[in-house]
Amino acid sequence: MSQRIQFRILISIAVFFIGLAVLKNNPLWIEHYYVQKLYPHISYLNQRLWSWVPFSVGDIGYGLGIVMLARGLIRFSLRKHFWKSIAIIGILVALFYTSWGLHYFKTPMRVQRGLPDTLSVDHLLQTTHYYAEQTTLLHNILSKSVSQKVITDLDNRSLLALATETMEHTPSRPEKLHGRAKATLFPTLLSYMGFGGYANPFTHEAQVNTLQPKLRILTTACHEIAHQWGFAAEDEANYISIKATTKAQNSLVAYAGNLLAFQHLINSLYRADQQHAKEIMTSIPEGVLANIREVRAFWERYQNPFEPLFETGYDQYLKANHQQAGIQSYSLVVGLLVNDFVNPK
Repeated sequence: MSQRIQFRILISIAVFFIGLAVLKNNPLWIEHYYVQKLYPHISYLNQRLWSWVPFSVGDIGYGLGIVMLARGLIRFSLRKHFWKSIAIIGILVALFYTSWGLHYFKTPMRVQRGLPDTLSVDHLLQTTHYYAEQTTLLHNILSKSVSQKVITDLDNRSLLALATETMEHTPSRPEKLHGRAKATLFPTLLSYMGFGGYANPFTHEAQVNTLQPKLRILTTACHEIAHQWGFAAEDEANYISIKATTKAQNSLVAYAGNLLAFQHLINSLYRADQQHAKEIMTSIPEGVLANIREVRAFWERYQNPFEPLFETGYDQYLKANHQQAGIQSYSLVVGLLVNDFVNPK
């Protein structure tokens, strides 16, 4: 790379970041020009390029990128390669925000709906009761007895296809946008990192850790497809996933969604009103509790000394992109679920 080209790239990157700083403070511009006009074309192009490939192209790209980075670090010279490195990093960051990352700066769904800063404990209790009843009802349909957990014979490919179909037919799907869930090539690595999946912002692939329990594969796949559609905030992707799955005609999908919603709600209720939370838990069938323990046991198997480092890194990444709650933003879905229950549309 000649110095002239390198200089032009650096100037272009500087201009891009000035523009990004302006856009961050103008969510209406992002929603009108990027979300509604530009992003559907970006999404369509990525779907045409990569969705038909049966394996994860993005995982391979990340793997090759790590190899190239390792080789580059061996030969790295601060004096010779500093500005070239800045240019490469700048290009990647600019591509990230152009391809998908600008969704972080939309007006949050919580703000659009005027959610209060503090939840009503009474409303939280009512909502938790509702999802406890729905979860119990579906469990009794799917399980042979109240003491047995819900199981399925579907393999991972079928589960991902079922999640993709569920999201394709949900009313929450933005017009002109589609998605497809794929199995990550590195599920063991993701398990040790503490991640159930991720959305690749460069190839727009929804990657799912298929080692986790099957019910969680369904909801995670729907969560990552919601990210594909541009719901960048974790609470919003959780919300879209839960709304799509709980309204699904397939009882297994509906059970997975209601169970996930119940887990988020009961955790919040324990912090707000422990006595009522315990009362609700005593009414839950043993089979439902077995499904909950199954997920907990899975993540406990992969706990390791490095997991907090990954979580801290992701926490800082989220905070840098307008999610001030960081990794705790997943649980903010409770406010959206309570608002839906109290103010049904």
